[in-house]
Amino acid sequence: MSFDEPLPWPAGLSHDAVDEVMVVVSDVEIGPGGPTDDFPQSAFLGDLLLRYCEPPFDGLPLTVVFDGDTFDLLKTPTDDGRFPIHITEAIALGKLERVLAAHQPLMERLRAFLAHSGAPRTLSFVVGNHDMEILFSGVQERLREELGHPERVLFPGVSHQRGQVHVEHGQQHDPLFAIDTEQPFLEHAGERVLNLPWGTVALLEVAMQYLPELHQLDRLKPKRAVLEALPEVRDLLLSAYWRYWTRDFWQRYLNARDPLRRVTWSMVKEVAYRFGTGDPDVSMQDCRRLLHRRRDETTLIVLGHEHEPAWWSSAGRRVLRTGCFRNEWELDLEGGAHRLLPKVYAEVFLKDGAPVRSHLAEVEAPPPAPGAVPKRLSDVLAQIPQLRAAHEETDSQARRAHEHAESKEPSRSLPGFVETLREVLGRA
Repeated sequence: MSFDEPLPWPAGLSHDAVDEVMVVVSDVEIGPGGPTDDFPQSAFLGDLLLRYCEPPFDGLPLTVVFDGDTFDLLKTPTDDGRFPIHITEAIALGKLERVLAAHQPLMERLRAFLAHSGAPRTLSFVVGNHDMEILFSGVQERLREELGHPERVLFPGVSHQRGQVHVEHGQQHDPLFAIDTEQPFLEHAGERVLNLPWGTVALLEVAMQYLPELHQLDRLKPKRAVLEALPEVRDLLLSAYWRYWTRDFWQRYLNARDPLRRVTWSMVKEVAYRFGTGDPDVSMQDCRRLLHRRRDETTLIVLGHEHEPAWWSSAGRRVLRTGCFRNEWELDLEGGAHRLLPKVYAEVFLKDGAPVRSHLAEVEAPPPAPGAVPKRLSDVLAQIPQLRAAHEETDSQARRAHEHAESKEPSRSLPGFVETLREVLGRA
């Protein structure tokens, strides 16, 4: 798709057959700027959306659904560099301000989009696992203030429904990151905090310590091939997660009554699956099942989350899975010429709330500055000894602290893993 020409109208589709258009963009993951930001050239997305204010779309009502993980608040630290698991509204607002400051060119374009003088323009922000913070009313108010036209900025929660079209990010079908929609907030230490999924808590407590050194690898696909090519990195991460799930998590679970630390069979099964298979990717249930589970008028489901574009249809219903808008590269093990992947999003054309045409669209974004990915995977290895030494020192400190506590209070010594597992599953 070239910006030198008008955006294309679907071949064979009459303008009279359409009274509304929906554009669905997922997994943009704009961050706080700097090397860990996965989409620093976000102004490109704003330029693309402004094209929908020009012919042949200018006279039609149009909604852009940001389908989750729009803001990478998960990987945005606080001002003092921490990644706390107890996220209050104040912490959420602080992280949001850092992201907004780094992406003012995009915000300016979104304000211009909403100010379109023709048919109305609307922005709808669906919650994803990277931006659960937008559940806070204060975060929503701040975004409405930033974007202007507050009546045209929507926050529908974990899904956006328009007639027969259902849009959701997809984390609700992923056992690691499903949000408890009946209880999205908890009380901790007298404050209201996000009820984070257990997978999110684990990422914050384990993976974020390696973000400064290993963030480039997260942008390369397929992840399994990256880790197979770098066994030192794979072993480091496996060791960190093994320590977490066989010791640290249980210690914290038993020694502190924290509402974020809970155990379910689905969690135990998923952890066992991850260690057994080494699968590093997020995963939803078979999307085709969604076609048969719904018992309402929905005929089109749009999802994100997995960063892999695809579509299925059956019995008059369809699932579209967008790719992502953040920067990702296809791995080149031979020459290091990793290919920047195109951005994939969805267009839906509606009449009286029913989709008359829907498809995935693909655009090529300008590349970010050099250094977003390692030219050679071996370049990362130089940092592994330092990371491993830090990992071993942390492990040693934890062991000494446990031995000290055990010598002072032998009756409160930490049970073995199996005994702990039996206790917590009996309690859960």
